[in-house]
Amino acid sequence: MKDKLYNEYFGIKSTSFKKHDVFNGFVNRDALYYMLPYEFENIQIDEFKNSYEKYKQYFSNIITILDQSNGDDIFYRKAEKKFQFHELGHIGLGYSITGKNGSGIGKIFASKLTQTAFQFVKAGIKNPEIFLMVGLIEEKIGPDRISDMTAWILQEDFLLYTQRVSLELKLKTKKFTYSSTVYNLPFNPNNEPIIFCPRSVLTDLPVAFDADDIDRVCIHNSSLRDRVNEVIGQVFDKQTRAFIKRNFKNLILNNPSIIEETIKTYKDKGKNYDFDNDPKGDFIWKEIASDVVQNNSLTLIKQSRPIDIVNAICDKYQDLIENNGMWKFFHNSDGTHKQESFAQMLFFAIAHSYCETNNLDISPETNSGNGPIDFKISQGFNDKINIEMKLSTNTKLLHGYKSQLAIYNKAEKTNQSKFVIVQLYDKDSAKIEKVYEYKRQNETLDNKLPDIVVIDATKRESASKR
Repeated sequence: MKDKLYNEYFGIKSTSFKKHDVFNGFVNRDALYYMLPYEFENIQIDEFKNSYEKYKQYFSNIITILDQSNGDDIFYRKAEKKFQFHELGHIGLGYSITGKNGSGIGKIFASKLTQTAFQFVKAGIKNPEIFLMVGLIEEKIGPDRISDMTAWILQEDFLLYTQRVSLELKLKTKKFTYSSTVYNLPFNPNNEPIIFCPRSVLTDLPVAFDADDIDRVCIHNSSLRDRVNEVIGQVFDKQTRAFIKRNFKNLILNNPSIIEETIKTYKDKGKNYDFDNDPKGDFIWKEIASDVVQNNSLTLIKQSRPIDIVNAICDKYQDLIENNGMWKFFHNSDGTHKQESFAQMLFFAIAHSYCETNNLDISPETNSGNGPIDFKISQGFNDKINIEMKLSTNTKLLHGYKSQLAIYNKAEKTNQSKFVIVQLYDKDSAKIEKVYEYKRQNETLDNKLPDIVVIDATKRESASKR
């Protein structure tokens, strides 16, 4: 499989990385997680114990420089240069789909940040932690750039951490040079370095303020709070967040006394991602699939037609979910459920091993020219089966059946396809019935519509409760 996790690539147990608090990311692509810089404040990893002070000192130096500036001099330009951050590539975080390089901060954004920092300094705001909230202050500077900024400032710490963990786990390494210093680091199939990141500093959601947060910040000042509420009350909910971001900087500049409470509120807002329970289902499907394939063999007749093998794989996936307790992995302890990608990647991981032994090719998210289908399983040029998988909670369930799969089938020149629905809640039965109804009313001998497979992943009561 293309999407190998670090532990798979290095041939070690995932618990080995967990022991060192290493984010067990993908070798070939980035994962959508971001750093919370203030989480380095109390981190217990040796290489990072002074990281937060280093982070604050970096911005303290900029503040000191700007304090001497008149806004158009050598000091201002020196500060502007310090706001230019390159990305520390190959750390595996952010929005890059095909590679592992970050966004960085170039001249345009550095200019904006310098202007803002200069305004803060001249307003008497000299707390370096204000730059934790740069994503709330400046438009188009999101959590991916904040992560890149943090990694660049703490580059040495990340490299030393990666070097030590690699040595302790006996990973194969090569020599890479950063700022004239040589480090022994692990590497990917392209001989590029792999840099580890502690998972305890990562979140899956950007930190954003809403009206309640600002109200809490201003609570000690009734007149300020009333003014803020009056303005926010004039905009619609969808506009509130954009309004806050546009006006947040001015709120702070005009009211420097709220800065300490604002920073505290910001820190309280951030939430580390729970990698152990993996509520989004980004990684746990790998572990589940590995256990399932080892403990649930599937005997297939190699002379069988591809469609027969696909039917057998779908039947096995359904049996594992409905009768072997795998339904429980679709539901989180807080009442939410895994994302649709979890169902898709779990199927892919299970199907991949069975296809491999039967000389079938399975491709996830194959692009047919009309957008991606979830899977295409094929043998040779002519024998192709398209598979589209949806959760029953998907608001475009019927659309996916009526439109998407028909377009993909035409593009792939096949009439063999399956529309798999993983039902999470009983209340979704009516939506599923509409899909069946569409098939009954529109299928003819000359117009074969995709097969519908419904898998019951609704919650079951425990045996004791039954």
